[in-house]
Amino acid sequence: EGSDNIESVIDWAEVDNKLILDSLRIDHRDHTYADINSYRTLYQSLHLTVDMEDRTLSGFVETTFVKIKPSWMMSKFSSVGPGLVLDIGPHVTVTEVEHVETGEKLEFTTSCVDKHVVSVLQCALQINDPMSSVGQFKLRIHYSVTDKTSSLHFIPPLQTHSKDKYFLVSNTQPSNARGWIPCQDTPALKFPYHATIRVKEPFTVLMSAIVTTTSTDESGWATVSFRQEIPTPPYLIAITVADIVSVDVRGEGLGTDAGLAVPPIRVWGEKSLMEKVGPSGILDLIPRMMDICERKYGRYEWLRYDIVLNPPGYMFRGMEFPAMNYISSTVLNFNDLAGPNYIFSNIIAHEMIHSWFGNLVTPKYAGDAWLAEGITSFEELELMEEYYENPEVGKFLRKDRYTSLKKTLESYTGASAKYKILTPYLFEDHPFHGFTYIHYNKGSLFLEYLANHTSREKVDQGLRSYLDSHRYQSVDTADFVHMLYQQFGVESAKDIEREIFVWLERPSTKVPVKLYQSEIFEECSEIYKILTRSKRNRTVSWKLKDIAEAYDHRTGLLGDKAGHVHSQMMIVLERMKTVINRANMTETRLKNWKILLNRLDKTFKFSQKTESDPEMFAKWASIALRFNHTSTMSAAPVFFAENARLELVFSLLDAPVDFRLRGVFANILRTSYDTSRYPGYIGSLLTSYAEYFIGFYEP
Repeated sequence: EGSDNIESVIDWAEVDNKLILDSLRIDHRDHTYADINSYRTLYQSLHLTVDMEDRTLSGFVETTFVKIKPSWMMSKFSSVGPGLVLDIGPHVTVTEVEHVETGEKLEFTTSCVDKHVVSVLQCALQINDPMSSVGQFKLRIHYSVTDKTSSLHFIPPLQTHSKDKYFLVSNTQPSNARGWIPCQDTPALKFPYHATIRVKEPFTVLMSAIVTTTSTDESGWATVSFRQEIPTPPYLIAITVADIVSVDVRGEGLGTDAGLAVPPIRVWGEKSLMEKVGPSGILDLIPRMMDICERKYGRYEWLRYDIVLNPPGYMFRGMEFPAMNYISSTVLNFNDLAGPNYIFSNIIAHEMIHSWFGNLVTPKYAGDAWLAEGITSFEELELMEEYYENPEVGKFLRKDRYTSLKKTLESYTGASAKYKILTPYLFEDHPFHGFTYIHYNKGSLFLEYLANHTSREKVDQGLRSYLDSHRYQSVDTADFVHMLYQQFGVESAKDIEREIFVWLERPSTKVPVKLYQSEIFEECSEIYKILTRSKRNRTVSWKLKDIAEAYDHRTGLLGDKAGHVHSQMMIVLERMKTVINRANMTETRLKNWKILLNRLDKTFKFSQKTESDPEMFAKWASIALRFNHTSTMSAAPVFFAENARLELVFSLLDAPVDFRLRGVFANILRTSYDTSRYPGYIGSLLTSYAEYFIGFYEP
């Protein structure tokens, strides 16, 4: 105290490992050990070999830094004296750090803790100060990564379409690039990058960047160079390595009247998958959606738009990496690829809009994730309405989100109640908790509220202004609120200041129910009555065969070309599961439900949808397993062993299982929640759930 030189008051040799790690937390929202106010990444260059046989990555990363502050101001951030601190994962092994300009080998240490208040922090790589004064310098860090890292997912052959090779995908959101790249791992920092990757044939490597050169040597090793000149946060640096083929999707002429041009579009997937998808015509929606987006948000800046159709072992529906979106192949309707594929188009719309909201303008902290997910979800509705030329599409989505939001808010009780707010304090949590339905649905409905209070035109203008003024930047909620004051005028914004605060900072929300009426959604009640043979208050004359025909051909009962009946059936089955969970299941009711389920399966063939409609099978299985439905019981173990998408396997956790079937169900859970299928934090989270339920169901 009273000294300008921190070295004079702290004896670093006396400070233990945990205190050092604690001292490295600069901003409670950052989930990083890096101090970007002292050192800042300017450019990064990766040079890695990917060995798909051993499932390892090895090589080095060259990073150009700028030192902003003098050494004495930063000495508290290092146990080896003044220095630079980077984030790394526990399965990253650093072997050497050198100063590129001088060739000097720098001293470094790695500090890890098994359990920490912010579990994502993982490890800190502390490098002896490479600069005696402020200025730029370049470091080369040699390292290797194993398949145990949480940042990369080597999907096993069983969970691919080909069944014979591993399929590598990135798993770096929201702050998990550190698991495969030593870096300042925070979305508050953005920088361009270059990469040179070596892979052996027949594998193809893709990244969230543009290919600049390729070559293959006599032994079959391909060297591919990539460049991404647009500043990118670390979590959006992504890599895919797989035995895949591609189809180019043409968009000639689109956008020319507005001085725009749809970028080159290419869709990748395993050969057996692309042989079905390529000729079907389903991919034609992509350039048309891109044209709509460019007219609204401005030119697409990532130069090309690739989509990777990931295998069933991929954990999510999609992911918005720049120039390379991920879409799960499990959302495709293989019964009728040429027909309406409402869910597929919905996910394409969402991930595509992220090319602007999320990628060009990036939330600075995990607690501000709604700035990407909520805004994108809001804009997605208008894109869907315009693409399908039907306002009912948006009404249906709004009503579904409103209903889902109410359920989510009700489910968060006790310690989890803090997740009800749109901008949660996540210091004591993994930043993954920043990506919940709250951020998607409540964020979207907040913007709906603003549009209703002012006008849709004003909100659109505000979002475009927000996008243009913060392009290539990382922002927080305060930046968005500032935009509201500018766009709506100070006095007008003050009129709704309290409501804005409630939406952003309080668990409750003001949702005018009248805004969320949907004829398509209301049809779900009629479909439920028909499926369950209820004759109470029926308002339509449909028969079961009418619904079955609409479901088979993906047409809407209202005649809309979006084919909502698939989504309606998902809602109806969820409602059915809720009724069953709440029912006092007497022997008579049990018998009647079994008869009903047999009748439904005979009509809709739900138990046969394991490959053609995985989403529907998972929802159906969460009901039918309770009643020992024979064909579902036969299909479920294989299905849940081959499908790792979280939404599908989570459906098992609240399945109302007959206690006479506990042993069978426990085995299905044991296979579905095999820890090796889910890397990192998600794996530990699922394992804890699975252990509880397996123990509960174990006979």
